[in-house]
Amino acid sequence: MATTRMTILAAIFLAAVLGCRSDDDNVVDARDDGTTSDDGSGADADSGADADADADAEVPTEGDGPVEDTDALCGNGLDDDGDSFVDCDDYDCTGTLPCDTERTDTLCDNGLDDDGDGFTDCDDWSCEGTTPCDTENTDALCDNGLDDDGDGYTDCDDWGCESTSVCGEANDANCSNGTDDDADTYIDCADDGCGSNPCVTVCQHETPATCGNGIDDDGDGHADCDDWDCSRDPRVTACTCPAGGECTDAACSNGTDDDANGHIDCDDFNCLRNGHITVCGGENNDTACGNGIDDDANGFTDCNDFSCSRSLWVTVCCG
Repeated sequence: MATTRMTILAAIFLAAVLGCRSDDDNVVDARDDGTTSDDGSGADADSGADADADADAEVPTEGDGPVEDTDALCGNGLDDDGDSFVDCDDYDCTGTLPCDTERTDTLCDNGLDDDGDGFTDCDDWSCEGTTPCDTENTDALCDNGLDDDGDGYTDCDDWGCESTSVCGEANDANCSNGTDDDADTYIDCADDGCGSNPCVTVCQHETPATCGNGIDDDGDGHADCDDWDCSRDPRVTACTCPAGGECTDAACSNGTDDDANGHIDCDDFNCLRNGHITVCGGENNDTACGNGIDDDANGFTDCNDFSCSRSLWVTVCCG
C-alpha cells in the first residue's frame, strides 16, 4: 500500500514539474529570430547581441562623424562628430574662421572679448601678430632684455623682432655682413629671410624673367621652377604644376593629399602659400597683406606673416 502511494505521489510530482514549462525546447517564441539556444533553455540565442547592437546604434559616440575642425563644419549648425558640442561650442573648432573672430587690429584693441573665449584683446592668442599686440618690433625694444608685448618671447626670440637690425636676417645690413644673425645655419642671401624677402635689395632674387633661364639666380640651391620663389609666384607663367602635385585650385579643393606629404588641400603650404591658388583664402597678396586681418587664421597678421614677408610678389611689406 505504501509502495502504491509513493508511486502515485511521484507521478503527480513529475506531472507538476513538466506542466511548469512555458514552451517546448523546439518551439520558437514570437520574439525569437527562429533559432533556439544551445543550452536547451528555449531563450533567443542572439537576444543579447540584438540588445547590444540596438544600444550601439542608438547612442552616438565621438568619432561617429568627421572631426569638427574646418570652417565648413564649424558653421553648419550640426554636431558633426557626435560629441554633443555644436560648431563654436566644440573645442575642435577653435581657430576656424566662424569661431575665431577676434583677430583684426580693431577687434584686438576694443577692450572686449569679441569671440567669447574668455580672453580679451592681446590676451587672446588670436590677436598675436596684429598691430596693437605686436609692439616688440623696434631696435630699442628688441634689445632691452624685456618681453615688451607679453607674448612669452623676449627680444630676438620674438618673431616681431626679426626684421630689426639687432636681430634677424631680414634687412640689407644683416643680409650682407657675412654673419648668421638669426642662428639658423644660413648666412646672408642663402637665408630665406634675405633671399626670399622682396624688401632686401642686396640679394639677387628670382624674377619672372629669370625663372626659365636654367640658373639658380638667388643661390639657394634651387633653379627656376624647382624654386618656390618661381613656382608659387603668380606673375610667373613658365612653371606648371607637375603631375601628382598639389598646386592647382582643383587639387587644393578635392579633399585628397595629392602630393602625399601628409597635408591635404589648404592645410598644405603648397596650396596656402601659393600665389596661384584662389580657393584657400591665403595671406599672400598685397590686398590680404595690408588689410589688418589674419586672413589665414595662423596667428600672424599681414607683414608679420611669412606668407606676406617671404613672398617676392608682395610689395606692401617694404615700407
